[in-house]
Amino acid sequence: MKKAVRKNKKPGGFDISGRKEVRPMPRGMMDINFKGFEEVQKKLKNIEKQSAIVTKRTISDIKKRAPGWVATSVTKTYNIKKAEILGSQKNKKPVGKVKVEGETIDELQLVFEGRLLTPVHFGMTPKKPPAGGKSYILKAQFFKGKQVVIGRYNKKKIPGGPYSERSHNILMPTGASSPEKVPYIPFQRMSKNRKDIKKFTTLSVPQMITNEEVANDIRATLNENIEMRLDHHIQSAMDKL
Repeated sequence: MKKAVRKNKKPGGFDISGRKEVRPMPRGMMDINFKGFEEVQKKLKNIEKQSAIVTKRTISDIKKRAPGWVATSVTKTYNIKKAEILGSQKNKKPVGKVKVEGETIDELQLVFEGRLLTPVHFGMTPKKPPAGGKSYILKAQFFKGKQVVIGRYNKKKIPGGPYSERSHNILMPTGASSPEKVPYIPFQRMSKNRKDIKKFTTLSVPQMITNEEVANDIRATLNENIEMRLDHHIQSAMDKL
C-alpha cells in the first residue's frame, strides 16, 4: 500500500510546490562615441551665429534702403522729385522724413513726417513773375500728367486782381537771397491790409504716402525687396558654413 504524499499548501488551498524561480533579464550598457560630434556642434553654433548675422544685416539693409523704395513709389503717382523727398547734395534739406524703426524683422515700422508743401515742389509755372509785370496764369501738376490752375495775376487794376481786397493766389517774394532757396511762392491777399496774406500750401509727404494707390505700391515694393535682401544674406551666410 502506497504512502500518501502530503502536498505543501498555503492557507486557502493553493499548491505552491511547482513555483518557478523568476530571474532578472540580462542587460548591459555601452558608450557611444561619435567621432564627428564636436564638428557638428561647431557647425550648429556657426549656423546660429550666421542666423543672427543674417537678421542684423537684413534689418540694416531695410533701414538704409526703405526710404528710397518709398520715395520711388511716391514719384510714380505724384509729380515730385525723389531727391526732394529724401534730400540730396543740391537740395540738402528734404521736404519730409522717412525712416524704419525696430530691432527685429517682425517689429519693423515705417515712420514718416513732413510739412505741407507749396506748389513749387510740383512743377509750378511760372517760377517767378514775368518781366514788366505782365499778366500770368499760375499752374501746377500735383498728380503726374494732370496740370491744374492754382492762381492768376491780372496786370490791370480790376476786381479780383492783386490790388483788390481779396486776390487770387499770386507770386510774392520770399526774401530768400541764396540761389538754392525759392525766391517766389504763391500767396493770397485776404484783405486791404497788405500784411494780411496767406501762403498757398498743398500736400505733405505723409499725405502722399498714405494715398491708397501709393500705400499699396509701397507695401508690394517693401515685401519684394525685403525678401530679395533676406535671400541675399541667407545665401551669403550659407556659403560660409
